[in-house]
Amino acid sequence: MGVITARTAGFCWGVRRAVDMVLAALREGDEPYAVYGELVHNPQVLEALAGRGVGICGDPASMEGGTLFLRTHGTTLEKMRELSGLPLKIRDLTCPRVGRVLSLAGKKAAEGYDVVILGDPGHQEVKCIVSYGGPGAVVVRGPEDVERLDDLKKPFLLSQTTQNTEVWEETRRRMVRRFPGLKWSRTICGSTDRRQEELRKLCGRVDCVVVVGGKNSANTARLVEIAREEGLPAFHVETHEDMDPDKLGKYGEILLTAGASTPSWSIRKVRERLLEIQGSLGTGRARRFLGNCVFGNFHVLPVAFVLAAAGACVMKIEEWFMPALASSLFLFAAHLLNSVLESGYSHPSRLGRQEFLRRHRTLFTLLAVAAFAGSLAVSFFLPMPWPVLLVMMLLVFLLYSLPLVRNGNPPGGLRNLPGSRDLIFAGAWSFLLAIVPGFVYGGFESGTVLWAAMLFFLFLGRGLLADLVDLRGDALMGMDTIPIHAGRERSVMFFWGCVVVTLLLLAFGVLSGELEASMSWFAAGPLALAAGYVLLGLVPFPSEQAKRAAADGSLLLAGLLPVLARSLGGIRC
Repeated sequence: MGVITARTAGFCWGVRRAVDMVLAALREGDEPYAVYGELVHNPQVLEALAGRGVGICGDPASMEGGTLFLRTHGTTLEKMRELSGLPLKIRDLTCPRVGRVLSLAGKKAAEGYDVVILGDPGHQEVKCIVSYGGPGAVVVRGPEDVERLDDLKKPFLLSQTTQNTEVWEETRRRMVRRFPGLKWSRTICGSTDRRQEELRKLCGRVDCVVVVGGKNSANTARLVEIAREEGLPAFHVETHEDMDPDKLGKYGEILLTAGASTPSWSIRKVRERLLEIQGSLGTGRARRFLGNCVFGNFHVLPVAFVLAAAGACVMKIEEWFMPALASSLFLFAAHLLNSVLESGYSHPSRLGRQEFLRRHRTLFTLLAVAAFAGSLAVSFFLPMPWPVLLVMMLLVFLLYSLPLVRNGNPPGGLRNLPGSRDLIFAGAWSFLLAIVPGFVYGGFESGTVLWAAMLFFLFLGRGLLADLVDLRGDALMGMDTIPIHAGRERSVMFFWGCVVVTLLLLAFGVLSGELEASMSWFAAGPLALAAGYVLLGLVPFPSEQAKRAAADGSLLLAGLLPVLARSLGGIRC
């Protein structure tokens, strides 16, 4: 039993381009923003854009100013002429592959051809092709419509870009038989080709197919159609809530694919729900308990504690338990409260973690406040200026978090700084686990500085790994991460730079004698981070649990292994 996820599932190139262009325009501030019609045929994407202030406009003439986006499916020639006279900044998001078909239809009409379009007459893209194809353009739904065509003197056949490839071939063959002089162009886009080809190849390995996408999405409907043509039961769902466990639970191997406008977070949630239905992830109390602990950030406590213990060995701090407890409680509280606030800001919720936190929002808010209070209480048993420094950190965190409390859209304050979340949290771990204890108990020795730098770059790499898994989803939800500002390619370079710099700092520290030999085991952290990045890249739409295991597991190994090596060697911190 299992779930096979198609690699071609989710956003195609044209949809990615359109979403990126909308997000780039939002940063320019030419409000209000609206899309003429539905940008893509997916309710979750439209809801996410609405949350960013991008609505749907049915009558552009009613807008007195601002930015109007033209949908990916194209805009008819008649409407384009009307829009040109409006006092609006027009951003044409028509998919270039659709644009090529429109241009081809116009060119062939001008050359005197009778343009024949294979597609759905009610679909926006087909309506646009007809408008470019001139008054003689006609639409056929499939090969069965060919015989109903009038006698055409100079036919030219093309198709909707998301058409079924086998329907295209059969329609073309029948057109050639009826019109021997037929000219044609196979205008099905490459993304559609690959998606349908992969589906047909994988159908022989599974018992049923689940297709995720909008109910009015043409290319999604094609995938359902193809799966049924291959003789398999096919279920078309928009979200994980649409699935019937009784119907799906009886199938052993399930193929999961998705339409070209389906966001990655919808696919992930459907995949996780399918695995739950099949029992592949286990739904017992113990596993559910562990999953909720991760969603609630409870793993931050032991991770921070073992890193604090490893730091105590570096800085020769004998009475390390209370400092480690104070720092661990503070970091746990900061992560938990930030997650709770972000779960309230992000609509619709992309992850199971966000839904879990939202359901228990009051409880976790109180728990975070209690953890902050506990951290401050413990700090008063530590030497000065530990309590003062902890209060300063709390003030910085509050300045960072207040914009979310006010529910600004987008949030202001420190959150407006590019990549502020990743940098602030990496700095917090380095500050509380290295700089503060080093300053209070022994001053800034070389080993302390190296330890602080190693923690900063390791945690920054951890943040980059988590952010790169769903870069576009974070951007759509208005989250603030380094990859959103720097882009994927640069962020991947930053990630590998963090891994390499951490290892180089460690090697320098051990070889120079500033760090003892047992700290060599710290290398397991950055190496695990690198392995996690590679492994996550091999899995289409990895689960939240897999992402967090790779990201936070690296921190746990980095702290735990040096402490164990010291303990097994009989050396006290």
